[in-house]
Amino acid sequence: MLFKTKEELMEAVQDHSIRHARREYYVTESSKTKWKVLCKHSTEGHVKCNPSYGIKHVIQNVKDQTGYDVPYQKAWYSLKMAREIVYGTWESSVKKLPAYLGAIQKYNPGTIVEWKHKGFQASTGKYVMGYVFWAFKPCIDGFQFCRNVISVDGTHLYTKYKYKLLIAAAMDGNQQVLPLAFAVDEETYPSWKWFLQQLSRHVIRGRRGMCLISDRHGGLIKAVREGPDFVSPHGVHRYCLRHVCSNFNSTIKNVVLKDLCWQAGSEYQSRKFNRIMDEIKKQDVKAFAYLDAINKEKWTASHDGGWRCGFDDQHVRMH
Repeated sequence: MLFKTKEELMEAVQDHSIRHARREYYVTESSKTKWKVLCKHSTEGHVKCNPSYGIKHVIQNVKDQTGYDVPYQKAWYSLKMAREIVYGTWESSVKKLPAYLGAIQKYNPGTIVEWKHKGFQASTGKYVMGYVFWAFKPCIDGFQFCRNVISVDGTHLYTKYKYKLLIAAAMDGNQQVLPLAFAVDEETYPSWKWFLQQLSRHVIRGRRGMCLISDRHGGLIKAVREGPDFVSPHGVHRYCLRHVCSNFNSTIKNVVLKDLCWQAGSEYQSRKFNRIMDEIKKQDVKAFAYLDAINKEKWTASHDGGWRCGFDDQHVRMH
């Protein structure tokens, strides 16, 4: 259907909206020669209004409006296309990352962004992204007034590309989490090594007496051992108690013993720690042997030497 003027088009859309029980719409693009609208009750409209709109919602809405049971695959494809219309494709989103981080640096002066490329593609004339690290200037400055404890962790980014988000955080004087730095890459020894190098260079900046709290990821442990900031005499590396308890329970599969593990790790007095460990040994010798094999300085408050400043993962959580 063609319209001679933009005004005719607007009038026709408004008339159509009224004739169909005032079906709501919103304008996505408007110029002298173009006027683009989307129905709020279309899949695109739902996605734009609610980022959590999922496949089950598509199926239910089609059922309510038409009585038709749409197949799962068709609903999935419809949702995929709607998301691409509203947000763009995964490829286009990744391509916008340099511009996005560049804008942050422009409007938040002092913010650090570092790139590490996997190589150069002669066919496209572009570099292939390996890792990217960033740290916001206010957080870098704020860390100078925080205690010498940094917690690091990695979490999955559930996208087409199997990246992971590495995060470093501290705790401020109001017991609030202060995010220090982020990186998008893999959770491997090379990526952790590069992340800790950037963290040391741009955030820690020669500060001594640092305590790093993390899980027991093999690549991370190796990277920590090779860095100067978290090994004696400049600093220490401690294990996240929550991760220790979680891994312990995955092996022992006993919730009661898991609670005792947490109590043992968070207890500050050695005699009370020993008493809890004796109780664990009484209930399960293998459970006792599992915990006894872990260096007590790494996971217990009673043998920590005060490095954690009272922090465990109960206080500083990544996600």
